[in-house]
Amino acid sequence: MPGVVEPELLEEPEPEPAPVELPVDNTPPRPYVVFKQHVELEIDFREKRVHGRSHILVVPIEPDITEVYIDARQCGIDVKNITVSNCPAQAFYEDPCDKIATPDAYQWTAAQWPVRKRRMERLLHHRRKEVPVMAHDLACCQPLDGSLRVTLPTADEVKKKNRDAPKTDLQEMLIHADGNVQGYRVSIPFELKNVHNGLHFVGVDEGDTRYPHVYTRHSVEPGTACSIFPCIDDPGCRNPWKISITCPRTLGDAFYQPLIAQPHSKSVPALSNSRKRKFGEEEPIKRDYGLTEEDKQLEMTIVCSGFLTGEVIDKDDETKKTMTFEIDNNKAAKHIGFAIGPFEHVDLWSEFRSEEDDTKLGVSAAKVHGYCLPGRAEEVRNTCAALVTAVDHFVLHFGRYPFENYKVCFIDDMVEDTIPLCAFSLCSSRLLYPSDIVDTEIETTRTLVYSLASQWFGVNIVPNTKADIWLVMGIAWYMTDYFMKALCGNNTFRFRMKTMADRLVEIDLKRPSLQDMGEHLYLGSFEVDFMNLKAPLVLFILDRRLSKSSGAAGISRIISRMVSKANTSTQSNDDVLTSDLFRKACEKVGSTRLESFWNQWIVGSGCPRFDVFQRFNKKKLCVEMTVRQTQDIAAAKVRPIDKNDFWRDVREETHAVYAGELQQAFTGPMTIRIHEADGTPYEHIVEIREDGARSVRFEIPYNTKYKRLKRNRRQRERAMANNNAKEEGQKELYYLGDVLQHPDDVEEWGFRDWDEDTEAKMDQESYEWIRMDADFEWICEMKTNLPAYMYASQLQQDRDVAAQQDSMLFLKQSFAKSGAHPLVSTILTRTLLDPRYFYGIRLMAAEELPRHAVQEQVDWIGLRHLQKTFQHFFCYPGSDTPRPNNFSDKRQYMIQCAIPEAMAHIRGEDGKCPKEARRFILGLLQANNNSENVFSDQFYICKLIKAVAVCQIPDEKKAKPKMSMSLSFGDGDNEDEIMAEAIDTEPDEFRDQALEEIERYRRRDEYAPSFQNCFTVAALDALCCLMKANVIPLDPLTFVQYLQDKTYDIVRIKACESLVELGLLDKPEFLRFFFSLISTDPSPFVRDQLFKVLCRGLAGIAIGERPDANKQMTQPVKEGLDLVVEQENSERQKAKARKEDLHVALAALKEQTEDDEELQEVIWQALDSPVLTVTERINLLEICSLLVDDDPALMVKFKFPEVWSATRGERTRDRKCVINFHKRYRTKSRGVYATQAQPPPPPPPLPRPEPKRTITLNLNRTPSISGKPAVSTTSQSQPPPAASPAPTLPATPVSTPVPTQPKSKKSISVTMPKPSAAAPAPVVKVAKQPPSSASPTATKPSTKSITKPTTKPTIKHTPKPTPKPSASQEKIVKNGEPRRDSISVLPPIRPTIEPQQPEQKLHTPKVNGNSGLTVKAPRPLKRASTEGESDRPSKIVKLDTSGFRDAMKKLQPPKKIVTVKFTSWDRLNTRKESPASVTIRAAGKKPTSEKKSASSNHSPAPSNPRTTPTITTGVSKVVPKAAPKGTPKGTPKGTPKATPPPQSRPRSSTPTSTTQPPASSQPGSSGGKPRKPLPEMMRKPLPSAASNPHPTPSKTSSSSPPIPKPPKLKFKVRPHS
Repeated sequence: MPGVVEPELLEEPEPEPAPVELPVDNTPPRPYVVFKQHVELEIDFREKRVHGRSHILVVPIEPDITEVYIDARQCGIDVKNITVSNCPAQAFYEDPCDKIATPDAYQWTAAQWPVRKRRMERLLHHRRKEVPVMAHDLACCQPLDGSLRVTLPTADEVKKKNRDAPKTDLQEMLIHADGNVQGYRVSIPFELKNVHNGLHFVGVDEGDTRYPHVYTRHSVEPGTACSIFPCIDDPGCRNPWKISITCPRTLGDAFYQPLIAQPHSKSVPALSNSRKRKFGEEEPIKRDYGLTEEDKQLEMTIVCSGFLTGEVIDKDDETKKTMTFEIDNNKAAKHIGFAIGPFEHVDLWSEFRSEEDDTKLGVSAAKVHGYCLPGRAEEVRNTCAALVTAVDHFVLHFGRYPFENYKVCFIDDMVEDTIPLCAFSLCSSRLLYPSDIVDTEIETTRTLVYSLASQWFGVNIVPNTKADIWLVMGIAWYMTDYFMKALCGNNTFRFRMKTMADRLVEIDLKRPSLQDMGEHLYLGSFEVDFMNLKAPLVLFILDRRLSKSSGAAGISRIISRMVSKANTSTQSNDDVLTSDLFRKACEKVGSTRLESFWNQWIVGSGCPRFDVFQRFNKKKLCVEMTVRQTQDIAAAKVRPIDKNDFWRDVREETHAVYAGELQQAFTGPMTIRIHEADGTPYEHIVEIREDGARSVRFEIPYNTKYKRLKRNRRQRERAMANNNAKEEGQKELYYLGDVLQHPDDVEEWGFRDWDEDTEAKMDQESYEWIRMDADFEWICEMKTNLPAYMYASQLQQDRDVAAQQDSMLFLKQSFAKSGAHPLVSTILTRTLLDPRYFYGIRLMAAEELPRHAVQEQVDWIGLRHLQKTFQHFFCYPGSDTPRPNNFSDKRQYMIQCAIPEAMAHIRGEDGKCPKEARRFILGLLQANNNSENVFSDQFYICKLIKAVAVCQIPDEKKAKPKMSMSLSFGDGDNEDEIMAEAIDTEPDEFRDQALEEIERYRRRDEYAPSFQNCFTVAALDALCCLMKANVIPLDPLTFVQYLQDKTYDIVRIKACESLVELGLLDKPEFLRFFFSLISTDPSPFVRDQLFKVLCRGLAGIAIGERPDANKQMTQPVKEGLDLVVEQENSERQKAKARKEDLHVALAALKEQTEDDEELQEVIWQALDSPVLTVTERINLLEICSLLVDDDPALMVKFKFPEVWSATRGERTRDRKCVINFHKRYRTKSRGVYATQAQPPPPPPPLPRPEPKRTITLNLNRTPSISGKPAVSTTSQSQPPPAASPAPTLPATPVSTPVPTQPKSKKSISVTMPKPSAAAPAPVVKVAKQPPSSASPTATKPSTKSITKPTTKPTIKHTPKPTPKPSASQEKIVKNGEPRRDSISVLPPIRPTIEPQQPEQKLHTPKVNGNSGLTVKAPRPLKRASTEGESDRPSKIVKLDTSGFRDAMKKLQPPKKIVTVKFTSWDRLNTRKESPASVTIRAAGKKPTSEKKSASSNHSPAPSNPRTTPTITTGVSKVVPKAAPKGTPKGTPKGTPKATPPPQSRPRSSTPTSTTQPPASSQPGSSGGKPRKPLPEMMRKPLPSAASNPHPTPSKTSSSSPPIPKPPKLKFKVRPHS
C-alpha cells in the first residue's frame, strides 16, 4: 500500500492565500479631449458645505460622438439642470461611493467582508490598459469611473440656442461664425455630499480651538480630484484651468449665522436641511467657536494653483469675496489644489534675495511666497530660508522656473509632509521649527527643496506612463541633492549617498524593479519611499559613469536641455518625459551604450554583492584579483519578518506584486585604486563582464620599484620629537587620527599600538591598501580579504568620506570574528577625538565603541574611552561635571548627543549596563545647564531621557538564569542568614532616581510646553520601554491620560503606540476605544499613524513577539516504548516559522483572532464611520480579511408586505356608502413551498477509549490495479470480530485528502490507544481499490451553512449494547498486543473530519471483481482528533493513487442497462415506499465459502465517516430504462442522481438480506477462499438502496448468528412508453 508518512513536527501549513485579482477595466479610451475647464466653488465653513458649478469644454475627435463621460464622486448632481452649450441635456449619474453605505436590509458581520468588498469594487484599483500621455493630447481621454453620462445635443440645437449669444461666449464655446460647432461646454451644478475624500476642514468642529481653514487632499492614484469637483480625473488629460472660489471675507463672517427672521440673500441658500440636529445637541445658533474680536477681523486668504487674476467683493453679500486663478499651461486635475484660511503672508523672495542676485537673474527671478496660520510667520522665515537660494540655484544650473511665482502654505493635519501642485505646495505645519532648534533643519530643508524641484519635474514635465514615474521622481531628488551638496558640502553629500546605498542593498531583496514599481504605488506610502530611495541613487551612479566616460557635466546637461525645451517649445509632447528618450539623450552625451545598465538597474531588481580576493604576485609584479558576485546567495536566505514592513509584505503578497528578475551578474566599469608602497595612489579601470561562473579575474600591474614608505607609530613619534624631520627618500603623508600621540596621553587614555608581529606584516606588504570602486560607480556590498591594518590605513589616510565609511563598516563587521580588542577601541577613540573627520564618521565611531566595552577581554576599555572623550570635550577639567551647553558648533553638538546614547548600550557579562555608565548618564541629565546657550537643548534632554531608560533594560541574550545553591551542615540555627548573599539595592535606587527625573521633565511639559511636546513624547517612550522589559510594573493609566481629544496629536499617537506595544490589543475595552480613534478621529494624520500602529501591533501578534507568560513549556510525551514526541522542539520550530514565513504568521494571527468576536465587531463598526476616506476603508477591509474567515452566507431583513383591506360601512342619509380601509402586514406566505427537512440531531458520543492499538502500513507494496482484495496471511487466519455499534454519518460531507507521492518505501508501525473492552474498536478490512472512486458520503447534506470552515467537527456515536466479543476477537487483542496486518486499519474511536468542500458530491459504489457489488473501504482520516485526549503523537498517512488512477479508469467496464418489457402487471406486488431504483442483472454462482463465513456478516461498520453498511448482491431486481420526470412518491425531492450507500433499516430487529450482506461482499474478510472475478461483460453497476440517517445494528446472540431468510423479490417499474 503506497503512502507517505510525515512526522508530526509542525501542523499542516495552511494553503497559501490566493492573490487578490484586481478588477479589470476594459473600457476603451473616449474619443474626445478637454479643451479647457472652469470651476466655480463656494465654501461654507459653518456647515462644511461645498457647492458650485463645473464648466468643461469638450472637443470631440470623432464626428459621431453623442455622449461624454465625466468623473464625479460623492457629489450631489442635479442632472435636470445640466446644460451643454446652454442647451438642456439628458444626463445620468450613479455615484460609485453610494455602495459604501450599508443597506438597511443587510444583517451582516465581519465574516461577510467579501460582500462589502464586492460592493466597493468600482472604488478599488482596476487593472486597465494604460494610454500614454503622448497619446492623450488631441486624441482621447480616459475617465476613471465615467459615473456621469451626458448626452450631447446636435449642432443645429446648439446653433439655434446660441443664436443671440455674445461673440465672446461663442468663442469660448468654440462656435465659429460660419456655424461650425467644434466643441461643447458641459455645465454641471454640484454639491459635495461628503467632503472627507477631497477636502479637509480644520478648526470648524466644536472643541477644536485651532484657526479654521480648509484645504484639498491629494493622492498618487486618481480618484481624489473628482471628489472635489466633476472633471476628467485622468493624469494624461491636461488642459488650461480657471478656478473661481467664493469664501467668507473675514474669519468672523465664516461663522456668522443670520437670525431666523432675517431673510437670506440671493447667493446664500437656506441651510436648514443640511444637517439634522441630534437629540440633546444645542441649536446651531448657540455654537461658540471661541473667536475673539481680533480673530473675527482676520482676513480670509485663498492660496490656489496658478496665478491670481482677480479679487472682488460679492455684490449681493458683502461678507463674501471671490478670487479667481488661472493656469495657462496644460495641467492635469491632480495638480489643482487650494487652501483657504486666515493665513499670514511672508514675502520670502524680498527678504532672502539680495539686489545683486535679483539683478543677475533678471526676468528669470521667481517670486517665492510663504503662507502660514497666524503667529507662525517667524517660523516660516526660519524654515524656508533656503528656498529662495534653492530657486536661484535651480534657475542658474537647470533652467528657468516654469511659472510666475511659487507659493508654500503650511497647514495642519496633513498626512504627507509636502504635496507639490501647480506653482504651489501644500506643506505640513509639523515642518516648521523656530530659530533655536538645530536638530531638524537639514532634513526639513531637503524635504522642502524636493517639493520645489518637483515644479520642474513632476508638475511641469510629467511622466509618459507609470513605468516612467521613477525617472521624474529620481530627477527631482537628484536636483535636490545637487543643491544640498552646494549648501552643506561635498562630504555631507557623499556620506548621504553612501548611507542610502547601503540601505538600498539591505532592503532591495525580492522587490519589484523601478520600472514595475510605478504600477504598485497605490498600495501605500512604503512603495513611494522605496522609489524615493532607489531612483536618485541609480541616477547618481549613472551620472558618475557618464561624467567619467565623456568628461562632460553628465546628467546636469541633459536636465538643462529638457527644461529649456519644455519652457520654449510650443509642442505639447515636449513636456512629457519617457525613459527611452532619456536613455537616448544619455547615450548621446556619454557616447556609450546603456542597454546593459538599463536592464540591470531599471528593468531588473536587486543590487550586486561582490566578494573580492586579492594576492600580490612577486614574480609577475602584479596584483591578482578575483571578483565574484554572490547576490543570489543573499536572495536565497530566509529573512525574519520585520514589524515595520509587515503591512507592506501583506499588501504585496495579496496583490500579487512579484519581485523583479534577479540579475545573476551585473556588468560595467569599476575603478580600483591601489595605494602602493611609496604612498602614491594608482587607479585602474577594469570591466566587470558577465561570466558563467559569475567571477572575473584581473591582473593589475604594480608600479613602485623602491622601498615602501614605512610610517609606523614610533617613527611618527620620532618625527614629532625632531620637529617633523623627514627621512631621506620619504615624504610626509596626510594623516588623520593622529591625536594624543604623547606617551603621557597614551598612558592616561590606555591606548594600544600595533604589536611587533603586525608591524612586521605591515612592512612586508607591497601596498598600503586597495580601494574597490573608488569613484562610487556602484550600489553594492563589497567584501574583501584585506587585513584589518589596511582598512585602518584607509581610515586614517584616505580623504574620501566614502572610503572612511567603508573602513568603519569593516570594523563593525569584523567584530563578530575578532571580538573586543583594545587596539580597535584606540582607533575608534582617536577617530572620535579628531575634529578633522566628518562628523558622520565620528558618530559611527561612537556607536561602535560600546561593543568593545566588556570586562573579560579588555577590562571596560570602550567605556573608559567614551567617558574620557565626553570629559575631554564637554566637562570641566578633572571632573565629571559638564560645562554649560554651547551648541554653536553643530558638529560637536552631534557628538555630545551621541556619546550618552552609546554608553547606554554597554552591557556586561550579566546582560546589564555597568553602574559607572548608568550613573554617568543620570548625572548628565541632572546637571544639565543651558543658561548660556542661544540654542534649545530640548532634543538633547530627550536623548538623555531615552539613554537613562535604555541603560536599565537588560540584554536577554547575555543574561544568565539565576541558580540558587544552599549548603547546610546542620551546625547552626541561622544558616540561611550566614549563607545568603547580600542584596544589591543600587539598581533599585537608580531606577527610582531615573523615574524621578523622567517625571520631572514630563510635568515640566505641562506648564512650559516644549517644541512639539518632545519632553512628554520622550518620557512616554522611556516608560514604555521600561514596562515592556518588566523593569517597572505595567501601568496603562500613565498613557491613557494622554488620549483626550485636545492633546497634541504626536503625544496621542505615542500614547496609543505605547499601549499597543505593551499588549493591550488583547483587552476588549482598549480595542474598542482604539478602533473608535482610528475611525472617528477628525485628523487624517492621526488616523494614518494609528493605522500604522495597528499594523505593527498585529505584526507582533503574528510573529509571536509576546509569548503567553502563563503558558507552560510542555514536556516530551511518551507513549510506551514505541514513540516519543519532543513537544519543545515542535514549539520552537513553530515559533521560528512564524518569524520567517509570512503565510505561517498570517495563519497564526487568524488563529488567535478568529474567535475574538469583540475584535470583529469593532472592525465592522469602524468601516461604517462617515469620516473615513475610500483608501482608509479599503485598508480596514484588508485588515478584516486577515483576521476573519469569510462566510458566503448573508442574512437579509425585509419588511413584511403591506396589505390593505376594505370593508363596507353603513349607508348615510345622503345615500353615500362609507368604506373603511385597514392596513396590515402579511406575515405568512400565500403558497406552500417544499422545504428540505432538517437533519436529526447527532447522538451523544461514546466514552474515550484508553487501551492502545497499532496501525501497520506496508509501504513496500506496489499498487495493484486488479479487482482482487489484498489480504495478508495474518488477517486470513483470524476470524472476524464481533459486531459493534454502527456510527451515525454526519450531515457534513467528508473531504478527501489529495494523495501525494511517497518519499520512501518502508513499513512503519504507529502505536495508538486501543478501544476498551466495553466498546471494542471496529476492524475494517481495507482492500486495494482503485482510487478514482471516492468514498460514499451522507445522503442528506446539511442545510446549515458553515461559517468557519477551519472548525473540525467530531463524529459522535450512539451508544448501543455491546455484545460479548467472540473468542477470535479476544485472541486478537489478548494481553494488549495489537494485531500486525499490512492492510488492516484500526481507525480511532473519535475521528475528526476535515472542513467541507464548496461542492457536495455523492458517489456510487464500484463493482468488484469478486462480487457483484461492494462498498469501497473507507480511507483513514487526514488527521485523527486529539480532543479530550493526552498529547499523544500521531502520523499523517497520505495515499499515493497517482500511479494507477488512470489505469483503473480504463479497466472499468462500461455501464449497461437492460430494459425488459413487462406485461404481467396483475401479478406484480410492488411496495410504494420502495426507496430506490435498481437494475436487473444475472448473478454469478455463489462460492461454497459463503455459508461458512456467514457469521462474519455481523461485523459492524467502522467508525469512519466514510464507512457505510454493505448491500446484498445476489438478488435480481428490475429498474425502468429512464427515471420519470417527476419525483416518485417514495423518493425524496432532494435525492441526487448518484444513489448513496444504504444503511440498515431501524424497523428490523433481525438481520435480513437488505441489512446483512454475504461474505463475498466484504473485501478482505477471512474464512474462505476469495471469489473468482466475474467476466467483464457481467460487471454491471448496482445502485444502492436509500440510506437511513438512523441505522440500527442487528441483534446478535451469544452463539452463532441465525441464517438470514431469503429476501422477497422486489421490483420498481413503470409502463413501457
